[in-house]
Amino acid sequence: MRRTSFLLILITILLAGPASVPGTIHGQGAPAFDVAGTDVKQVSSFLKTLQSAVAIDNRLKVASLFDFPLTVRVGGEELTLKTAADFQARYGRIFDAQLKAAIAAAKVETLVANQQGVMFDNGRVWFRPIVEHKNALKIVAINDPGSK
Repeated sequence: MRRTSFLLILITILLAGPASVPGTIHGQGAPAFDVAGTDVKQVSSFLKTLQSAVAIDNRLKVASLFDFPLTVRVGGEELTLKTAADFQARYGRIFDAQLKAAIAAAKVETLVANQQGVMFDNGRVWFRPIVEHKNALKIVAINDPGSK
């Protein structure tokens, strides 16, 4: 009887398939974004918008994806961006070829989420829902590649 019960349990476990990996959604390999207060649909949409806007240097659209005021770290220096106009004046300095390449290469499956938000490129870019913007995702940090 014990052997039959054990076999039934083992068969049930095997038929159920592999369990979801912690930190993923439905075992699909996409990170779980709920810890950051968002979901995969919102993150996918935000990332696509960011990538499209940066690809064509649409400074107005990119500026709309930031939460101002904000301090960014580029070239070993901190730049305080109080408004979208400040951002647009410094766009070329912030969005250099390396940052543009990192944004273009970002994939939802490789993003990392925690209670501070969602990030990619080892913490170079961070974004999260902002209550004042009706929980829209906004970029809240850009860091030098070596200074997270």
